[in-house]
Amino acid sequence: MMHTILKYLPYVLLFAVATMIVYGWGLWRTMRQGSDLANMLSSKGISKVKKTLKKNGPMTHTALEPYVKDLTAKQPFMQEQINVTNPRQFLDSILPYMVKQKMITEEKVNGKIVYQIRKD
Repeated sequence: MMHTILKYLPYVLLFAVATMIVYGWGLWRTMRQGSDLANMLSSKGISKVKKTLKKNGPMTHTALEPYVKDLTAKQPFMQEQINVTNPRQFLDSILPYMVKQKMITEEKVNGKIVYQIRKD
C-alpha cells in the first residue's frame, strides 16, 4: 500500500506546483492590469494623433479632441476595458509626451497652439 502512495506522490506534487504557477500568474496579471490598460490606451491615442495629423496637417488641441474621444483599450481574455471619458484631459497627458519624444512639434500660430508631425 505504501508503495502505491509513493508511486503517485510526484504527480500530486507536480500538479500542486503547476496550480501554484497558474494562480500566481493570474494574480500578477490582475495586479498589473490597470497600468497595462492605461499604457495601451495611451499608445492607441498617440497612434491616432499621429495618423490624424498626417492626414489633416497642423491642428489645435481642441480640433484633435473628437478624434480621441471614443478610444478604448481591452486586453485579450480579460473583461475589463478602459476608455477615454475626457478627451481634453487625455490629450493633456499625451501631447506633452509626444512633443518631448520629438514625435510632433508645438507652434504658436495666430495666438493658438498648433500641433503637427515633426519634419526631419
